Amino acid sequence: MKKYQTAHSLNTVTATKAKASFSAVLAQAGYQGQRIIVKKGRRPTAVILGYEDFQRLADLEDRYESALLTKSLKDDRFLPLDEVIPRLGL
Repeated sequence: MKKYQTAHSLNTVTATKAKASFSAVLAQAGYQGQRIIVKKGRRPTAVILGYEDFQRLADLEDRYESALLTKSLKDDRFLPLDEVIPRLGL
């Protein structure tokens, strides 16, 4: 099982350094499975991660949204489309 990095254990790089060593940063993310925080100044602005991690996160997001939809349907907290369209002025 893959060990995941927490936000505190992620590698951090400045935007300038990421630009200067982009190939190395891509290798770290893509081949070594590292997630890298890119900072501009002192603020985190982006995270670079490998494609497999991205796919995993996208799958989790889809599952989460499906669970929310299922819950809202069970709780009768939804509006039929024919009621939504007039409310949106469509």
